[in-house]
Amino acid sequence: MFTTRSRCPPAPVTDAPDLAPGDAADAAVILVAHGSSRVAEAVLGLDRLASALREREGYAEVAVATLHGSGHRPADVVAALALTRAFVVPVMMCDGLTVQRDLPAAFSGCGSLRLRFCQPVGTHPGLAALIAERAAQEAKRRNLHPAQTRLLLIAHGSTKNTRSEQATLLQAGRLAAMDLFREVAAAYLEQPPSVVAAIRRLRPPVIAVGLFAAEGRHATVDVEAALAAAGRPDVAYLGAIGTDPGMAQLVAAVIRSAARTGR
Repeated sequence: MFTTRSRCPPAPVTDAPDLAPGDAADAAVILVAHGSSRVAEAVLGLDRLASALREREGYAEVAVATLHGSGHRPADVVAALALTRAFVVPVMMCDGLTVQRDLPAAFSGCGSLRLRFCQPVGTHPGLAALIAERAAQEAKRRNLHPAQTRLLLIAHGSTKNTRSEQATLLQAGRLAAMDLFREVAAAYLEQPPSVVAAIRRLRPPVIAVGLFAAEGRHATVDVEAALAAAGRPDVAYLGAIGTDPGMAQLVAAVIRSAARTGR
């Protein structure tokens, strides 16, 4: 649990300096997600994000790849690129085994294409700013000051791997440091504290944000079932943050960070 009071607005998600000419202007962007064999919204969300990156952020070549389920595989996407350099952006919420192991393996054997792997969007500092902006807007829409509001981050979590929890607590800590909300808390679908337990502890008003990259089953059916089980109709759930229009700016910030650090 993180307890805060409101004093300053969140930092913008695009506060990183522009890339030097030639650093990313001549590079493609490959958005990569887990993918799903059951839910098509993950791929549709990536397509919308790719369009926003082309139209609003000025990237000429943006491709979409998934590791599982429907969608194009990384090898097929790479083969179709016109450019010889690419930034690979994991549209994922944590730096787990998928990012550390599966992602590089999926892009192995890409010939002469030069790749730069970015950090997952879920670990970038700009995500906390985006969450804060959306939650503050919702509070004001409800005629509340953010300082009156408790913010709950809902993530997948895991009893086998701590990466999801680490990424969630990282963003919760950043949000608490903004001193914007009365309290910032975290809850998980597959580990304690559960969504039900967290909500029953938090006094109203509560705004909840899903730390999910897409509107899959976890971000919709599972979270909504947990909210119903908590018996708190006053909780405002904003859905998966990965579907927010501000994700295009966040991805651009992730790419700028990778270009600066040379990761």
